[in-house]
Amino acid sequence: MKKLVAAVIVSLLAAPSAWAAGASDTFQAKCAACHGKDGKGQSDMAKKLGVKDLTVTKLPVAEIEKVIQNGRGKMTPWKGKLSDAEIGALAKFVAGGLK
Repeated sequence: MKKLVAAVIVSLLAAPSAWAAGASDTFQAKCAACHGKDGKGQSDMAKKLGVKDLTVTKLPVAEIEKVIQNGRGKMTPWKGKLSDAEIGALAKFVAGGLK
């Protein structure tokens, strides 16, 4: 029983880093083409689209989730293309400065 409890605790402590890793992969696959690999919006495409630096966003996680779901301006809406869990993890990743 103690081993089971210890395993659960270790899993819970490791989970945030696993979510961040998944969100990082999702960002690179779905967002980096426009926002840049580092999220700073300095690529040629980002400059052309007027993309803001995501590493300094002040938006709360809930607002970032809405932007990811519904898009904004020329941004693709991802609702129905990414799961709610992926959108939530991605929003937290962006809110955390892409770390």
